[in-house]
Amino acid sequence: MLHIYNSSSGAHTIGRAQCRFFVNRLYNFNSTGNPDPTLNTTLLQALQAICPNGGPGTNLTNLDLSTPDRLDSNYYSNLQLQNGLLRSDQELFSTTGADTIPIVNNFSNNQTLFYENFKASMIKMSIIQVLTGTQGEIRAHCNFVNGNSATLSTLPTKQSSKDGVVSSI
Repeated sequence: MLHIYNSSSGAHTIGRAQCRFFVNRLYNFNSTGNPDPTLNTTLLQALQAICPNGGPGTNLTNLDLSTPDRLDSNYYSNLQLQNGLLRSDQELFSTTGADTIPIVNNFSNNQTLFYENFKASMIKMSIIQVLTGTQGEIRAHCNFVNGNSATLSTLPTKQSSKDGVVSSI
């Protein structure tokens, strides 16, 4: 399953994100008042220019700095250089001892391997059954379960969203 997550994360090689989804990394990472230490300082400065502190949060920037409009393994090379835009992406490489580090290295060094794994992960994700009715919930915010955390143990492990994308708790 780890390879599936890692290669499907590679979909972030295409697309853009609004500042509001990562601005905390630029100014107040983990409520420290400082930027995320895993963020490349050159990228940090560029992102701070795009996403001013206290700004509207709607400005867009590329998920993949080097080839933003092409599906390729450069996303993984960016992680090696601490150029992952989203915290969840950068953690694939910057978490000490993580079993995702060799996967990032392998995909960065072997684009064919990335393509093969990406294709397999997309096929597997396409057959995931979407939960409907009382089996799931539409999240008000995709990264938080609705309600309080005390109900986490009673919720199903997969939740559906408005667009049919399934996420895990």
